[in-house]
Amino acid sequence: MSRCQLNLLGGWSLAGPDGSDLQPPTRKDRQLLAYLATQNGRPQPRERLASLLWADRAEDQARDSLRQSLAALRRAFRAVGLDPVISDRSIASLDRALVSIDVVTFAERCIGSVTSAALAGLYRGPFLEGLETSTPEFEQWVTQERHRLAALAEQLVCTASISVLPPGDSEAALQLGRRLLADDPTLEPVYRATMRICHARGERVKALKVYATCREALREELGVEPDHETEKLYRDILTDSPKGPQTAVEVLIESAPGKPSIAIIPFVNLTGKDNPNFLCEGLAEDVSTGLGRFRSLFVIDRYSAATVASATSDTVEIGKRLGAAALVKGSIQATAARLRVTVRLIDSASRAQTWSDVFECAATDVPGIPDQIVSAIIATVHNRAELFVTDRSKGKPSMAAYECTMRGIKHLRGYRPVDNTKALALFQDALKVDPDYALAQAYLAFAEVVVANYDAAPISLLVGCKTRIDQAMAIDPVDGRIHWLLALVHSYLREFEDEKRPLEIALALNPNDANAKAS
Repeated sequence: MSRCQLNLLGGWSLAGPDGSDLQPPTRKDRQLLAYLATQNGRPQPRERLASLLWADRAEDQARDSLRQSLAALRRAFRAVGLDPVISDRSIASLDRALVSIDVVTFAERCIGSVTSAALAGLYRGPFLEGLETSTPEFEQWVTQERHRLAALAEQLVCTASISVLPPGDSEAALQLGRRLLADDPTLEPVYRATMRICHARGERVKALKVYATCREALREELGVEPDHETEKLYRDILTDSPKGPQTAVEVLIESAPGKPSIAIIPFVNLTGKDNPNFLCEGLAEDVSTGLGRFRSLFVIDRYSAATVASATSDTVEIGKRLGAAALVKGSIQATAARLRVTVRLIDSASRAQTWSDVFECAATDVPGIPDQIVSAIIATVHNRAELFVTDRSKGKPSMAAYECTMRGIKHLRGYRPVDNTKALALFQDALKVDPDYALAQAYLAFAEVVVANYDAAPISLLVGCKTRIDQAMAIDPVDGRIHWLLALVHSYLREFEDEKRPLEIALALNPNDANAKAS
C-alpha cells in the first residue's frame, strides 16, 4: 500500500509515496497535521482542535479556520492520490494506514526493543524543532511532547549502556546521547550511559573526557557537582575497576531519580457502542498529559502504556514492562441521560486497588468529556498518587525491589547451590533499588544462613543474621514473614523459648501462612 512519510522529529517534513515533497500551504495546516498524526488514529473533537490552534479567535471563526485547514490538507494529500484525512461535522482524524509517522514509530519501537542504529536514528532532534508555534495552548502541547519523546530517547541510551551491542548500534546510541546532551547539557544519566558505552567499546580516554564535560556542564548550568553515582563510575573507569553491568531496573531509576512512576491505561468502553471508543483513548491521553505537568510524578509515555496494555491484561506484568509503580485504569458507561466515568488507582506490584471514584456528566456533553470533569480526575488522581507514594515510602517496596525479592524467594525454595547463589544476588539487587525494604533485608540475612548450611552455620554468622532480621522487623513490624524468619534463626541457635514468640506473631499476622504453620 502506498503511504506518505511524515517526519516530526528534528523538524517537519512530509513526502509522498514517490518521495516528492508535500507542503501544506500554511503553518497552521502543518500544526494541525502534526497534532492529528500523534493521536494514533483517534478521532479528535473539532472543538478541541479549534481551541488548540485558533484560541485567539471567536468560536465561529475558529471552526471556519479549522474547516479550511482540513480542506487544505486534503488537497495536499490528493495531489499524490491519497486521502488520509477523515472528518465529519464533529470530529477529525488521520488514517495511519496511509501515513507513516516517525514519532509514532519511534514511540512504539521503544517498548521492549534493543537499541539499534535504525531505532536510534529515528530521533533526529526535538519534536517539531524549528516549527513556530501559534497559540499558548499549542506551544504547551508541543513542550509536553518534546519532554515525552526526549525521555524515551534518554531511556534508550541508558538501556543501550547495559546491553551488548554491535559496533554500529553502539555508535548510533552514542550519537543519540550526544544529540540529547546538545539540547540539554544537564542530563547526567545520559553522561553516565555515554561513559559506559565508550568504556565497553574500549574507548577509555573518551569515557573520561565525557566525565570532564559532564562536570563542567553541571557546574556552569546548575552550579553543582556530579552526583555520587557519576563520581563512582568515573573512578571505576579511571582505575579500571571491574563493575558488574547495571540492571534495567537501575537504569530506569536513573532516568527518573526520586520520582514515582505512573502509567495511564486506555479506559474501557462499557457502553456497548463503538462511538465512545475515542472518548476512552482521549480521556487517557488528557489524564496522562495533565499528570505530566506535575513534577512530583514521572508519567509513562501514553503510547507505551497503550501498547503494553494491549498485549497483556495482568497488572503486575504491565507494571513490570513499563517500570510503573502505579496504574490508572478506568471505564466509561452510559445511560440514556448520563455518562459515567469510573477511575481506579492500582498498585502494580500487589494488584491492590488503592483508590477509586466515579465522575458523571450529561450524555448530551458527548462527543467530549467536559473539561471540568477531566480537570477533577487529574487533580484527584494526582493527590491520590502522591498519597500512595507516601504510604509506600513508609515500608512498601518499589515494584522493582518487590520483583527481585519474589524471584529470590522462589530460587531459595529450589535448594540447589546455584539457586541459593541466585537468591543472594536477587536480594542484593532489591536492596540496591530500595535499601529500606525490610523483607529483602530479612531474606538476605536468611539466605546467608542457608548458604552456610542452616544450623551448621557458625554461631557468629547466625547471631549476626538474627540481629539483621531484628533490624528489618523494626522497619516493618507487620510483615509476618519477617517474624517467621526470625523464629527459624532462633531455632538454629537452639533458642527454642525465644523461637515461640515471633512464630506466634507470624501466625497472628497471617493465619494462612503455610510456612509459619509448618514450623
